[in-house]
Amino acid sequence: MRAKKKMRAAGLTVAGLCVTGLAVAGGMAIAATSSSQAPYAQAGALVKADGSVVHSKGVSEVTRSGHVFCVKISNTDIDLSRAIVTATPRDGVGYTLRAVAGGCANGKGVQVATYNADAGGAATAFYVAVL
Repeated sequence: MRAKKKMRAAGLTVAGLCVTGLAVAGGMAIAATSSSQAPYAQAGALVKADGSVVHSKGVSEVTRSGHVFCVKISNTDIDLSRAIVTATPRDGVGYTLRAVAGGCANGKGVQVATYNADAGGAATAFYVAVL
């Protein structure tokens, strides 16, 4: 009897985590308006290869120099030295991204560099999130 209760609790916990994960991923990937629905992220954006922003939360601007982007965070309360930052290619299989928290905008931005499969610099669309 006790084992069944533990299994039920574990199953509910896993199901809850899966639903939460889908909500976060769905909010960042599907939102079609100018602001992102990302309740668990401090800031984030979908950035096109040309540096234009499709939708964002807490991002004031994005600048681009070749394959290196600077995503400036607008919320001054976010401490990038303590934040977890991630960047993911939007639709380029074989692209690699390097995200550096505080790497631009006088420490108030996330520097994202994008590389193709040959390790050469190549601009591509990406998602960036500050957690």
